[in-house]
Formats: sequence, structure tokens, C-alpha cells
Amino acid sequence: MPSSQYLFHLVTQVHRTRKAAIAQQAELLKKHELSPLDWAILLSLHGNPGQSQAAVARSIGRAPSNVRHPIETLYRRGLIQREPDADDRRANLTFLSPKGDKLANALRPTFENVDHTLLKGLSAKDQEDLERLLQAIIENGNKL
Repeated sequence: MPSSQYLFHLVTQVHRTRKAAIAQQAELLKKHELSPLDWAILLSLHGNPGQSQAAVARSIGRAPSNVRHPIETLYRRGLIQREPDADDRRANLTFLSPKGDKLANALRPTFENVDHTLLKGLSAKDQEDLERLLQAIIENGNKL
């Protein structure tokens, strides 16, 4: 069994690799005047339209107060649309606008290519195992 120091080193190297990939992606996002948080919001809405602000925040691991301003900015830029929630008059449901959908569809392949490169050589089973194991590490870390 590898030592905890060796595992820590591997996790650190994966983190550095992912940070480098995110830096590349951030450059692409800058060209579209988007932050990584903006992209996460657009991607969440692309995959699951009609979410409340709180649901969007949960889906990207943020507090609702941290997505309020970016959602408002994306709305003003015409990238998202909001509709009143029929079940909760205090909430709005958020969707990508046609412009936001077009942008998300244009950017997704570039981001998927980065992910594909990072996961190259891992079978679908390996990827599932990796996700399960990393999730276990996160859950264990949350208990600290």
C-alpha cells in the first residue's frame, strides 16, 4: 500500500495539472468576457435548464449569495433568461437564452477536449473508479 505522503504527492500533482488546464480555459473565457464561475453557471444551466439561483449554486458547489451577482451580470448580457417560479413567487427559474446556448455550444468542445486529454488512456470503468475514489476523499476531508 502506498504511503499517505505518496498519495498526497499524487493528488497534489493532479491538482497542479488541473490548475494548468483551468488556466488555459480561463484564457479562452477571457476572450468571451467570462470568468470560470460564469462558465460554471452557463454549463449548469446548459445541462439542467430551469433551475433556481439556489439550485445553480448547489450544482456548482457555491453558496447562493456567491452566484447572485454573476447571474445578474449574465442576465444583463443576454446570456440567460429568468422566469418566475410558479411554485415559489420569491424565486426565479433560470435558463440559457438562445445567445447563451449558442455560446455554451461553441465553447463546450474546447473544454471537453481538455478533459479528454487529461483522462486519455483511462477506460470508462477507470474513470468511474477515479470519480468514486476522489468523491470518497472529498467526503473524508469534509469530516476533518
